[in-house]
Amino acid sequence: MATKSIAFDLDDTLLDTSGLLVPRASKIAFDILISNGLQLSPAECEAYRLEMIKTISHQELFLHLAKKFGNALTLAAVPEAVQAFYEPNIPMGLPLVSGAVQVLDYLHNKYNLYVVTAGFESGQKKKIHSLQIEKYFKTIFVVNSLNNERKITAFRKILEMDRIAPQDLLCIGNSLSSEIKDANELGAISCYFEFGENRGAIPAETHLKPKFHIKNLSELIAVCEL
Repeated sequence: MATKSIAFDLDDTLLDTSGLLVPRASKIAFDILISNGLQLSPAECEAYRLEMIKTISHQELFLHLAKKFGNALTLAAVPEAVQAFYEPNIPMGLPLVSGAVQVLDYLHNKYNLYVVTAGFESGQKKKIHSLQIEKYFKTIFVVNSLNNERKITAFRKILEMDRIAPQDLLCIGNSLSSEIKDANELGAISCYFEFGENRGAIPAETHLKPKFHIKNLSELIAVCEL
């Protein structure tokens, strides 16, 4: 493998989003739905969330619960709940996950680094600004997954910008169904960072299997031979 460029996911890869931001953001979103007729308690909402996000997005979760346990008013409130979740108030000075500073300090002088993240652009860029990591990255791509955009589009742009072959791009993230799947489809090298809320075990399907698998970001350089 001759890595020349590296694409990092943001949420639960560089930032502990599940630990630092999701609990409050999901509570606000559920409160919106409950106040608009959702027939579930906050505890029941959270139990559904923890189980269902193994296979679906939070946007899909809110819509599913509204359809199953709500009414027309609840359904009408789903966009507000989605926005509350994906554009939460971001505190300044968010910390990077353990090992990220050392990894980025080492890599950014050797490779072209990118962030390829999914969500609302304003919310994602607020996270980047709070983390104060702009200096490490050549470009930051925000993919609007809420409109079914995929990270493979950003990965292709990186290949064009850096004039490299797919196998020269390393893609790192914690979502098997997003960046790992898209990297594999493109022919890039995928590294699964097992971090954040449980999204299920690595499936048997070849197109979802990562080339590399790490459980701490500090393992990245050695495992991926960087």
